[in-house]
Amino acid sequence: MKKLSSISALAIAALVTVAGCLKDKGFENGEYGTQIKEVKGVAFPQSASSPVVIGVNALSTTQTIDGPIITLEQDGKAASDVQVTLQLNNALVTAAGYTVLPISAYTTTPLIVTIPAGQKTATVKITFPNSAALDPNLTYGLGFTIASVSGGYTIASNQKEIVFGFNVKNKYDGNYTLRIKTRGWAAFGISEDLPGTWPSITGGYSIGMVTGGPNSVRLYDYWGFDDFIQPAFTTGNATGTGFGATAPRFTFDLATDKLINVSNDLPDDGRGRAFLLNPAVTDSRYDPATKTIYAAYLMKQNGRPNMQIFDTLVYKSARP
Repeated sequence: MKKLSSISALAIAALVTVAGCLKDKGFENGEYGTQIKEVKGVAFPQSASSPVVIGVNALSTTQTIDGPIITLEQDGKAASDVQVTLQLNNALVTAAGYTVLPISAYTTTPLIVTIPAGQKTATVKITFPNSAALDPNLTYGLGFTIASVSGGYTIASNQKEIVFGFNVKNKYDGNYTLRIKTRGWAAFGISEDLPGTWPSITGGYSIGMVTGGPNSVRLYDYWGFDDFIQPAFTTGNATGTGFGATAPRFTFDLATDKLINVSNDLPDDGRGRAFLLNPAVTDSRYDPATKTIYAAYLMKQNGRPNMQIFDTLVYKSARP
């Protein structure tokens, strides 16, 4: 038994040695067996977050922004130029609930995009010749689909489409901190000549000044109401409050940044609530050096004296 085992072991070892010296050309040529090879792909890496919505400044002069990024999904960078052909896809835009960006409102880099040798990404550039002509109340969109690619790359089926959305923002748009003082409504429980700072929610968002036109912004409260509304503090600066049927709109002279009007975007609900500039204060304005809005205005209501409102709004960040 022992001799037989020894002979069998030697024979097996010999077979293994011989087999190890032979080359299986069928296997190496991929004719059979499990072949593990690198898959080279191309994709929109931002597609997982699609639609991607960005702000476009309302300008009558040309501006160019970064659109979709195209990336090669592989180890290392491209050994030679890779040509990626894109198609505009309006159906993606309408499915997202956006307005298709008019052809006359933009141009893009050629839709055959080159990822150069030695690189791994390329970015589509979108140029707006006159974004001030776009409607700031709409979200516009462009949809892109990867149609083909050179160099033996595979198009990633789950990352081949993307929607880029555009909101038009004027220079007054943003997330602001608000220091507010009111006067004249103490008899109705509203703070009298006691300035207070409006609180913020998580993330530091307090008051949004939301583009309402080329030269106007609408005041939006993130903290108390999550709505367009006129905020205030109650007597003694104790708690925040807001007034129904109010949605202040601030309109500026684009050339001088002077505040030229404050109006109410909501219709009269019978109380006659309305806004107008305080005629006793002549320097209400936007200061571009400090990105600060100084606004002195009046709120009217039937049967009450005018309430005086003094706002100092300091830009903190882009709004959500």
